[in-house]
Amino acid sequence: METKSEKIFTLEKEKFGQNVEIHAIFVRHGEKDASGKLTEEGKKQAAEFGKSLESKDAIKGYSSSIERVVETVEQIIKNSPNDKKLKTRIRTELSIPPVSQEFLKEFREKEKEGHGKAIKWFLDFGIKKPDSGTDSPHEIAESFAYVLMKYFKMADKLYSGSDIDLVNGTHQGFPESLLMYVLKRKTDNKEVVGFDDVDEIGGALKFTEGMEFIVKTEEQGDKKLTVNFRGQEYDIDMEKLKELAESYVCRKKIKKT
Repeated sequence: METKSEKIFTLEKEKFGQNVEIHAIFVRHGEKDASGKLTEEGKKQAAEFGKSLESKDAIKGYSSSIERVVETVEQIIKNSPNDKKLKTRIRTELSIPPVSQEFLKEFREKEKEGHGKAIKWFLDFGIKKPDSGTDSPHEIAESFAYVLMKYFKMADKLYSGSDIDLVNGTHQGFPESLLMYVLKRKTDNKEVVGFDDVDEIGGALKFTEGMEFIVKTEEQGDKKLTVNFRGQEYDIDMEKLKELAESYVCRKKIKKT
């Protein structure tokens, strides 16, 4: 027979983490002008993105510290159909890490060659740093894996039945870096993880284009993580995701809680 204390514990446990959905949307900022600020078209793009979202219990924004990204996120949230709109916070992991002047000069030259050319060039470095002052795509992937794992664990702490949007504003090439190591997809009837060339997934992100990572917990508390990207749903290599997140924790010497 179940004791009173055991029953209370069970009831308390059932309050959290069951039938929860977290929609973690990683989105590139809107169109920018020559000075790096959001254009009127960029603001419109962000507003339209917000209107396209479905209503959830709540929506919260996280952003790179760059002004155009913050503004993009705030426009998305402002125009979303959600009634409960929480304050946007800056997340270091979504921001541009320190880069060398040499890298920045080369990157800008590659940008002149056309959409996505600079990102393709950057992602080709893989685990190698472009130079000693610039993070590698693998290191970018680690930081994004760390953020995504935080959301994955968050599902256990939310009230059962919760369904929320987390909008993460960032820059071109960063979410793609994560997909390069964790995306499960089919090619030639074989399942592969990641990609060697960003063109394999349709190229780099366009302005206000994003990808939606969905964390779902079942009644028993089992969790699943998938990603919706360009009209398709994909599975994620969870072991690789955890490995990347752990590497970030070790590299940044983050205290585990």
